[in-house]
Amino acid sequence: MSDQSRPAPGTPSSGTPTPAVPRKTKADINDQTKEKTTAMKQQTAEKASLIADQIREKAGQAAQLVRGKTPDPFLDKTAQAAAQVWDGATRAGHYAAAKTPDPLLEKAGQAATVARGNRTPLLVAGAAIITLVLVRRSRGRSR
Repeated sequence: MSDQSRPAPGTPSSGTPTPAVPRKTKADINDQTKEKTTAMKQQTAEKASLIADQIREKAGQAAQLVRGKTPDPFLDKTAQAAAQVWDGATRAGHYAAAKTPDPLLEKAGQAATVARGNRTPLLVAGAAIITLVLVRRSRGRSR
């Protein structure tokens, strides 16, 4: 072949047709992005649900472990203390509700709903904190 029969690099050749590459339109890209986003949201929701289930299971196991290792007199005292705290909180809540503006009451209601929905983890956390405080106190007195 001679040098004259070959086109210069970078110049289109007139003899061979180039394959038509379909160009993506902005709408195609937007649709593809929406599909990927939807798929990622679904995967994230599934993973979050799985993790939440695992946390609930671990919290239940921890609660059973704490209940199993806690002596009965301590549980009785804890129940009495919880009842006293409940009564005091109820009285304080009624007083605060009478003095609080409406928008703030709505936010507090939402927080209370979330707390009621997650009662077991909150109780487990409270029992763990009380146990830690009592253990630290007993160690401090024995020294």
